[in-house]
Amino acid sequence: MGIGLSIVFTGLCALVTNGERAPGQVLLVDAQGIGEVGGVRLPAHAPTLVVSLASLANAETSYPTRVVVASAGGRPPVEGQRATTGVDQIGLWDLTGAEVRIRVQGREGAGLELFRPRDGVSSWPRPPVDANDPTSWRDLRFVADMKALAGDGRIDPAVVAAGDDDPSGLPRGVAARIHLDAGLIEAGIPSQEIYRDDLFEFRSARGEPRARQALTDTIRWSLEDDGAAVVIEIAPVAGGSVKRLVLRPSATPHSVFVSNLPVENGHDGAHQSLSGEQMAALHFGAYYKLLRNGPVDTPLPWLWVPPVRERGTGLMHTAFCPPARFTLN
Repeated sequence: MGIGLSIVFTGLCALVTNGERAPGQVLLVDAQGIGEVGGVRLPAHAPTLVVSLASLANAETSYPTRVVVASAGGRPPVEGQRATTGVDQIGLWDLTGAEVRIRVQGREGAGLELFRPRDGVSSWPRPPVDANDPTSWRDLRFVADMKALAGDGRIDPAVVAAGDDDPSGLPRGVAARIHLDAGLIEAGIPSQEIYRDDLFEFRSARGEPRARQALTDTIRWSLEDDGAAVVIEIAPVAGGSVKRLVLRPSATPHSVFVSNLPVENGHDGAHQSLSGEQMAALHFGAYYKLLRNGPVDTPLPWLWVPPVRERGTGLMHTAFCPPARFTLN
């Protein structure tokens, strides 16, 4: 029995790759660290890792920031994991100022595999016909590509370097960094059903359309390994105690969630009058500040057809913060 792991990323996240079978990173963007976007200061976001303590062999010494109790939903016990009794203890780790690495005992990273659908299979740029089928959202093109929007999708080298100008040890604008040295990266089904059949149009500052496509707010990374141990290591860049989450052997993959969403439902100043779609567009503007060559124009995503359904604007309905793709070179 090996160890499988699936990490779902959602929120203000920058996926940085350097081609097929090369290491990659997911940067959790420090919304306040990048300054204002469109004359409005973005609200603070909370970079957080979430995993069931039942998935950990060292739950007692994993030192989560906090623990919450959730209903197990009648989930049967999984081979190799302790049986549930109707509730599940969920650990939450604050990733602010940290670098995260997934270490597989006895294995070197073989580089990331970027999921590419077979010709004629993907519905991109349109939403999938069955928008609630997770397998139909795997095409990475559902994650907005900064090269297509800005002409140059290369990330600023300072963003992926050491942050000498910041006491956290990370570059300004980066709240946390997750290193991915192996495994498969793909798009995931949008976290909110209400956005799964929508098209978004990226418009210039003058309202001119640049691109139109379905978007997801989710990236999925997965790793299957028959090794003896898989460890998620959370290391504060500025120094401090390293936390290690040791996964149990299991017949089914462990599920981990990493989110970077606003910490509050309400926002100060101009945010009070912004709709959920306006907030999503404003948040996307933060990605342009991470580019090596920032464009004069910064197309932002807007719903192409005004929705007939009312959408939530805060964390009661959760924010819709789609990630973006960058390259190193």
